[in-house]
Amino acid sequence: MISTEKRQFKFSKRLKAALGFALVFLFLVFSALLYLSFKLEPVVAMRLKETVRTSTNDLYRISFSDIHLNPFAGSIRFDNIEFTPNDSTYQNLLKRNLHPTHLYSISIASLTLKKAHPIKVYFDKELHLRSLHIERPVVKVYYQNPRNDSNEPEDKRSTWQRLAKYLKVIKIEEIFFDNIDFKYIDRSSGKPEIDGVKNLSINIKDLLIDSLSEQDKSRFYFTKEIFVKVKNHEYVSRDKLYNITFENLSISSSNKFALVKGLKVIPRYPDMEFYKFVKERKARMHLNLNGARLLNIDFKRLVTKRQLRASSLTLFNADLNVFLDLRNKRPEYDRGRNFPQIALGRLGLNTTIDTVSILNSALDYSEYTPITARRGRVFFNKINASIYNLSNDSISLRKHAWTRSKFTMLFYGKSKLNLNLNFNLLSPSHRYNYSGHLSTMNAKNFNLLSRPLALLRINSGKISEASFSVNADYRQSRGRLILKYKDLNIGLLRIDSNKVLHKQMLRSLVANNVLLKESNPSSDGVTRIGKISYSRPDSIAFFGYLWQSIYTGLRETIGLSQEREQELVDQFRSFNQKTADERDRIRDKRKVRRKVRRTTKMAR
Repeated sequence: MISTEKRQFKFSKRLKAALGFALVFLFLVFSALLYLSFKLEPVVAMRLKETVRTSTNDLYRISFSDIHLNPFAGSIRFDNIEFTPNDSTYQNLLKRNLHPTHLYSISIASLTLKKAHPIKVYFDKELHLRSLHIERPVVKVYYQNPRNDSNEPEDKRSTWQRLAKYLKVIKIEEIFFDNIDFKYIDRSSGKPEIDGVKNLSINIKDLLIDSLSEQDKSRFYFTKEIFVKVKNHEYVSRDKLYNITFENLSISSSNKFALVKGLKVIPRYPDMEFYKFVKERKARMHLNLNGARLLNIDFKRLVTKRQLRASSLTLFNADLNVFLDLRNKRPEYDRGRNFPQIALGRLGLNTTIDTVSILNSALDYSEYTPITARRGRVFFNKINASIYNLSNDSISLRKHAWTRSKFTMLFYGKSKLNLNLNFNLLSPSHRYNYSGHLSTMNAKNFNLLSRPLALLRINSGKISEASFSVNADYRQSRGRLILKYKDLNIGLLRIDSNKVLHKQMLRSLVANNVLLKESNPSSDGVTRIGKISYSRPDSIAFFGYLWQSIYTGLRETIGLSQEREQELVDQFRSFNQKTADERDRIRDKRKVRRKVRRTTKMAR
């Protein structure tokens, strides 16, 4: 019988032999893998370069400083990658009008592929990756003149057909781009226009290139999702007058949306100092936008044809402050060129958005005049609007030529104003129309605007309602205004050498008692209708055109038409020639008559 010690010795001997065999086997496998890895590295590099060259018809080349294969972890890392276009190939395509719309130039610090299994790539021609991580890429996208779509490229093979010789399947579960420096360079209009963004991250999910994926309509460029995010971006406007920042920008290809939060357009100089850097009269703007969301974007059309198609754009809590210094000279050009419909047609991006919504926003406009050294101000808050068929695409406009909009807001934060504004985007004379209704309002609110800019103070007056309707084009506006009010009384002002405002007693007296219509409807119950008629000079911009047109109807309604103002001048001259006693008696009689009229109205 074998003793226990002998059995233990034999077992220990066998165990050592097994362990030794296992170690030798692992060493051989490890050595083989290292050798295979060493042999595969140049093969993979060659295959990759040849694949890029062939799949792009020699339009692009790829190079890198080093490649590292880890067969145990199934990972591959490339260092210092350069992906560049071949200029000679591009010039040849350009001559034949077969060139692509965009060219790409990419440099990458490192690219890591995890769970890559290079042996499977080598023997089965299938690339399956769990993840691909790209660090510090610098991407430049050049937009060229688009080719004529009627010219078909010579190579009509799909991407998979061009790749199939080297890889039958490419499947990557997730791709990460970290800290991208991205520049978009538009070369289509002569001088290149450069837009860029840094601190950009991109997450791509489920990339699949095989024989069927190109026909999968749920995929965008062979992917199920491309999610783009930019945080805390800041740049300076091209005219160097504004800093533009936003907190967060998100774009999703699968959900077809783009969302920006915390957008700010901030002037780089205080309001009065701003005009040291502006040669002519130009508005200074300060914008705070809580958020903007664009839905149902056709990304394929945007990328391939540079045409924006979306169902809706919503602006949340926009706060816009506009300031204008009248000390600067008037611009020499015709300011009508910046009409909304003309500016839309001039937009470089072909755009059609079904609905634009503005929610809970505010507009504050102020104007400085050197005559009084004061600012006039008008503001609107709780602005909500819907704009339909915003487009500059000629084909879309042939079906629907009108952009229509509806606005509701509080005028001076107190009175509700409804406004409809419509543009004919195909009209050679740029026809448009607008109509609106204003609810009850204290006329003294207008003093914020009329005192500094028109030297007119409203002492009293109650507006019960106002409505207007105007048809206009590039030069002429015609319409009507109905303003219902009572107990209107004004004071005409003058300014002395020290820029102090004083009431002109005599002129104010004549204006109130001779010229001004105290109420509408008048005492006989007849409602006056103000005629709107205005011819726009080159110096007046769009919103000034709207106000000046409305003002012609307003002046006529309250009795300040040009004919009546001339009557005021004549009456004042006659009144000024009378003796002081006669003037006092006339003033007393008119005060009594006004008091009687008011007492009679109150009794009714």
